[in-house]
Amino acid sequence: MKNIKNVAILLTLIIFSNITLAEVSVLFHPYDDTFSAIVTRLKTARERIDLALYNLEASDQSSIITFLKTKEIQNRINSNELSIRLIFEGYSSKEENLAKMLTLEKIGIDARALSSSKKMHHKFAVIDGNRADGSVISGSANWSIGSLKNYNENILFFDQEGDMAQQFQEEFDFLWNISKEIGHKKEVRPYTFEKTSPSIGKVYFNRNNFLARNGQLRKKSNDVGFRLTKEVVRAIDEASDKIEIATTRLKLRPIYNALVRAAKRGIKIQIVVTMGEYEWASKRAKMKIKNCSDEFDRKCSSSMNYAAFLAKDNYEGHENVDIRLKFFHLKTAAYLTKQMHSKYIIIDDHLLLTGSFNWSYSSEFNHIENIIELKEIEAKEVLLDFNKDFHKLWQQGRQNLGKLHKKITDVKRDKEKMDCGFSPISLEYKEIDGLLKRGQRFCQ
Repeated sequence: MKNIKNVAILLTLIIFSNITLAEVSVLFHPYDDTFSAIVTRLKTARERIDLALYNLEASDQSSIITFLKTKEIQNRINSNELSIRLIFEGYSSKEENLAKMLTLEKIGIDARALSSSKKMHHKFAVIDGNRADGSVISGSANWSIGSLKNYNENILFFDQEGDMAQQFQEEFDFLWNISKEIGHKKEVRPYTFEKTSPSIGKVYFNRNNFLARNGQLRKKSNDVGFRLTKEVVRAIDEASDKIEIATTRLKLRPIYNALVRAAKRGIKIQIVVTMGEYEWASKRAKMKIKNCSDEFDRKCSSSMNYAAFLAKDNYEGHENVDIRLKFFHLKTAAYLTKQMHSKYIIIDDHLLLTGSFNWSYSSEFNHIENIIELKEIEAKEVLLDFNKDFHKLWQQGRQNLGKLHKKITDVKRDKEKMDCGFSPISLEYKEIDGLLKRGQRFCQ
């Protein structure tokens, strides 16, 4: 009996040790040096690094690439001690994306591309994903110089978080097996998954929207789908006090409907979207909500800018909703240069959903995406960091709006021209209307 009791105590200590070792943290672009943090994690790899990346800086401008080219890592790759695999999408031309993958193949990375018509939009790395002490890097940020320096992004780091790592590993393996080999095929040692403790947080993939056949992903014909959309709606419907959202776009009818429901019941809602969601006042006045008996009908989430609708005052609860856009250029066509590229929602300061998922129909059904859910009880510091990031976004540059208007006044008076670009400012639609009306014709 005594021996059984001792074994039970030992097992409890082992489990407790695994839990205390696991840790989650977050960094944000353009403020933090995420590349150095990524390298720090990659250095811990014992056997494998698996990457699923929409985009990646493949030159020596990236400290990630210079690390992978070091003599130590190259020796480990060449001796088969370390395996590095990459599923890559890329947003350049087909030829440029292929050239980038072949460049990475030369430094020992086994590259593949999804052969399906769907875009692989993940931005994650799994380090020793079969192990109980495996780690994950994931977020909204592409591993590119432009993202690092110009975009508002987030990257989560799950250190020694085996359960989360194994879930991402399963996603990677699924995609790897339906992807097309680009260069030389490398054999990977067989592996089994070690037993793990429950993870910090949850992860959701939209893989279940699709059927996989002959290397292709097809939307399930008799299934509504909307796997990730439903998680966002569920979180909104759980809100009891406030909702804070920072997302590139808001184009899904079920999410719009959930936000209107929340506003009606008195929930305070603040939303920051990117400059690309701006519509001129004349167009906003003519915009009409589509009549939808089924909110999951595709047409209800196609070519719709629900941020602009939420900024209106023609629905019950509108006084509880405030919309701002990250604005940085008097030429609205330049909306990509400094995007608000995070995709997260904070509910009552207690619940966070974040990931690669843009809130659009194409993202749900034409891309391969993920959402990570964290609660304050398990990741208090991370929730605080996201809350600080949101408030920074919400107030970003607003103290400079008056200075910008004065600059326009001075340029107009002196009959000169001014730069079209400026440091980002979070502005309401009507504030942007006034800024463009006064300044657009004076910029160059």
